[in-house]
Amino acid sequence: MTSPSFLNGLADASNTGLVGYSMGGYGAVITMGGGVTQKSIELTWGAPHGTLGVHKGGSDSHNSLGDPRIKTAVAFAPWGMNTGFWDAETLKGIKAPMMFVAGSVDDVSGYENGTRAIWKAAVNANRSLLTLENANHNAAAPMPAPAESNKYDEELKFNLSEHYSDAVWDNARMNNIAQHFVTAWLGKYLKADVKMETYLDLVPKSNDGVWAKNEDGTNKPEHNHWTGFPNRTAKGLRYEVLKAGD
Repeated sequence: MTSPSFLNGLADASNTGLVGYSMGGYGAVITMGGGVTQKSIELTWGAPHGTLGVHKGGSDSHNSLGDPRIKTAVAFAPWGMNTGFWDAETLKGIKAPMMFVAGSVDDVSGYENGTRAIWKAAVNANRSLLTLENANHNAAAPMPAPAESNKYDEELKFNLSEHYSDAVWDNARMNNIAQHFVTAWLGKYLKADVKMETYLDLVPKSNDGVWAKNEDGTNKPEHNHWTGFPNRTAKGLRYEVLKAGD
């Protein structure tokens, strides 16, 4: 008889969340109920022979994909909306809470016509959108660049580390911000930790936050600086919330 895994008791498969970046974000949107459009199924450069039809919005096959054990998802720069993979009707299938993270100048997944459009259209779910101003597709730095990637590729004509980095934001800074918000989001929706709400109840624009403390460290009435961010550090971010029905 084998001994139990060291993971035994640490994970609860009945109470899980998804986190995905780019195409992983695309998968998260589909898994959470966002079925694809007929247009995307028929794209000549897309999945061959209509195989994407298994995820068509409203189809029996896509409707059966839902898993009640998955309570929420976080999608970083989900790809697909800017090329017509979803529309306002198919995104109504998302019912569970979702958090979206994106750069405001994402030129791969799109922002206004991409991640932000998904966030707006998922009208049957409580959802939030964290925006890193002037960040591109690598917003929130889903992974640090391996040392081996820091070289110029003659064939591709760019430094391979650009697959991981951002021209404006520091990678470690983006990772810290992502960890902060994902921890709060999953703490709220997977652990029902009411203390996490204070990290998610924010003035929409971080630059508008006011740091105002008394000498004893308590907040003055005008204090609305983003919780969890030291003074002068909550800059260049937006956090917006929409509820089901909005």
